[in-house]
Amino acid sequence: MSLYVSGPHQAKSLNLVTNAVVLWNTVYMGRVIEQLQREGIKIDLADLEHISPARFDHINPYGKFKFEVNKLIGRFRELRSPNTHS
Repeated sequence: MSLYVSGPHQAKSLNLVTNAVVLWNTVYMGRVIEQLQREGIKIDLADLEHISPARFDHINPYGKFKFEVNKLIGRFRELRSPNTHS
């Protein structure tokens, strides 16, 4: 299966997807920080100035994506236990 989008539609689509990923990262990072605090881990607010929801390898700013759907179906990463810190 192949989908090709070009020109202004490609740029708008890329912006939409990138913004969605950044939003998800922001929400997820907030939840992680809250979980760490609930576990009694002290979070230094100065350290939070050095993290960004846009600086992750899974964000592709170039707009070229290849999905091999047959290889992805049924494969999920293992979930971390809330009590595991590593």
